[in-house]
Amino acid sequence: MSKPEKTLTVPEQVSNGTTAIVAENLTFVYNPKSPFVKKALDGINLTVNRGEFVAIVGQTGSGKTTFVQHLNALIRVQSGQLYVLEHALHNKKLDLKTLRKNVGMVFQYPEYQLFADTVLDDVCFGLKNFGITDKAEREAMAQKAIELVGLDFAKVKNKSPFDLSGGEKRRVALAGVLAMNPQVLVLDEPTAGLDPRGKKEILSIVSRLNREQNVTVIMVSHDMNEVYENANRIVVFLDGKIVHDTTPRDLFRKEEEIVAMNLEIPHMAKFANELERNGYVIADGCKTVDEVFNAVLALKKGGDGNA
Repeated sequence: MSKPEKTLTVPEQVSNGTTAIVAENLTFVYNPKSPFVKKALDGINLTVNRGEFVAIVGQTGSGKTTFVQHLNALIRVQSGQLYVLEHALHNKKLDLKTLRKNVGMVFQYPEYQLFADTVLDDVCFGLKNFGITDKAEREAMAQKAIELVGLDFAKVKNKSPFDLSGGEKRRVALAGVLAMNPQVLVLDEPTAGLDPRGKKEILSIVSRLNREQNVTVIMVSHDMNEVYENANRIVVFLDGKIVHDTTPRDLFRKEEEIVAMNLEIPHMAKFANELERNGYVIADGCKTVDEVFNAVLALKKGGDGNA
């Protein structure tokens, strides 16, 4: 049985349900007091509202993974304050079980963590671990999650997860997290190693959860194209600090600065920037190929340089 959390004052925007995450001067140092000391987070201040889809980007060693691992207490707070939902993560008596039920974490290559004999058993494992003792209830919750990720429950439930394709394994791993109905979903490179179709399928599932169920999504990614098309906000880490916190369109207008940080400019952002340089402005919400194509058609019809 988990220990009850000691009551701490929670910021009003968290307690009233409008904000999912508040970090205040969050600082973390690896190997303190040793020759290998490394300040991974340096005074991070960040607020994420419920229902946002936030991408965390930055070059290797920028602190982004250290930050997201704080969100379900895989790394405990050293210095500063961190609130996730109504949990004060700087509280030493934090209720870890409840936090991790509400904050789902999908690691890079999550299919490597599949281990059970069947897909159903694998998805049910976390539910059992989190106290769902009734087998019928567990299986009903697992079925809902498996169908949510686009798999045919009847066809896959008794299959070994190791007999599935790479994309299907990734979906099963995601279903194991979604079965707990998390309010916040943290994804660390969720499409790593997948082919283009598999990437599109996983991101479609995540975007639908964010859009239709108001799940707050925090996604770490090196792929600026998928970040540009899916996130509504991008936070850029550099040397343990946040150097940008803005919309995808505004961020990727800063081409020289982005390239200097060893990040790529997404294809559609480059195209939109070139249009703007030539006097044609499309709406910031036009980010996919189809959206940009339709906006360009509207420009040609309208002839006023705005769409």
